[in-house]
Amino acid sequence: MSQVSLSPSRAFAVTATLGLLSLFPPLATDMYLAALGDLATSMDATHTAAELSLSLFFLGLCFGQILIGPLTDTYGRKGPLLIGTVLFTVTSLVLPMLSDIAWFNALRFIQAIGASAGMVVGRAMVKDLYEGRKAAKVMTVLVMLLTLGPIASPTLGSLLLEAFGWRSIFATMALISLVALVLSVITLPETLPAEGRQPRPFRTGAKTAKRLLSERGFLIMALVAGLIQSGMFAFITGSSGVFQGIYGLSSIGFGMMFAAIATALIIFGRINGMLLNRYSPEQILTAVLPLFFAATLVLTLLSQTSSLLVFAIPLWISIGCVGLLSANAMSIAMSLTEKAAGMGSALLGAIQFALAFAVSTSVAIGGAGTALPMSLGLVVPAGLATVLFFAAGRFTVPSSSRLTS
Repeated sequence: MSQVSLSPSRAFAVTATLGLLSLFPPLATDMYLAALGDLATSMDATHTAAELSLSLFFLGLCFGQILIGPLTDTYGRKGPLLIGTVLFTVTSLVLPMLSDIAWFNALRFIQAIGASAGMVVGRAMVKDLYEGRKAAKVMTVLVMLLTLGPIASPTLGSLLLEAFGWRSIFATMALISLVALVLSVITLPETLPAEGRQPRPFRTGAKTAKRLLSERGFLIMALVAGLIQSGMFAFITGSSGVFQGIYGLSSIGFGMMFAAIATALIIFGRINGMLLNRYSPEQILTAVLPLFFAATLVLTLLSQTSSLLVFAIPLWISIGCVGLLSANAMSIAMSLTEKAAGMGSALLGAIQFALAFAVSTSVAIGGAGTALPMSLGLVVPAGLATVLFFAAGRFTVPSSSRLTS
């Protein structure tokens, strides 16, 4: 249990900084979606090769979290976070200097390792400071802040693309990460005391990972959380081909449509915050998972429609359900990690992005000639998450909070 005591203003600053750090993955994916075509042309590569930079980024997030998680349980939360943020900044500066798609994709993998630090440390710090419904509420705030990335990034990326070209997008990533680095140094406390740290990070981490993965409750909830989130990555990967390729939107129009769909994350996240005042995370999952599956099923059935509005309505509901469900599933999974929050956060994130890699690659390979690959990338994970949760039993999150801010 962390001994850190936060005033309300400090707690707000910590949450806001963790939220900014969690923006790195959506900034590094959503902001250059509209530029994939220009990127491919400038490097004399295919659109599929450019799309694979997204899949490799997701794979890098998976690997990075497994690497950084045990380090945070041994050396504390803040040090590994700062190193990861510096790595993200440097790679963001180097990427626009490259002219070969193979080297570009390889460096995107490295960039993702740096981006993963904020995700691992954010979940671990929440676990250090809070539990139960309070943890779910704070996790919801982080998810809502995370949604600012999908909402603002495509439009910002489109504007940068039109004005300065695709390379300016990565320069902007570097600038934002520098701001996050300064805020991390100033505002974030070390939430893991020396007496709570584990010796020999990778040997102890391997034992901890084996224990957690053998625990039915943690594994099931980590899979449920990962399956829910993978639907968002199907949308991220396929949205450019669907909105621009099929429905003929311009880069600016694509950014506006992407932002309109992503606003569902904030709206449903606010609803989740209100629901948590009366219901447990498990109760919310029980009620909303069937709605999530139903919305994605309708989306799949309408994937051949020529009407953008008809297609967008079930897509909006589906993406909103991701925002409502993901924080609750993650908080339940993290509550089951006990004293291994760093490794637990790493495994949770690794499972999430391993599934994201599989889903996004499938969507990319499926092509952009129809909206069916993206729709299947939503409905299949939604169905599996629903079946797994209801078939596996129930998991209760403690309702007390370790720390009130």
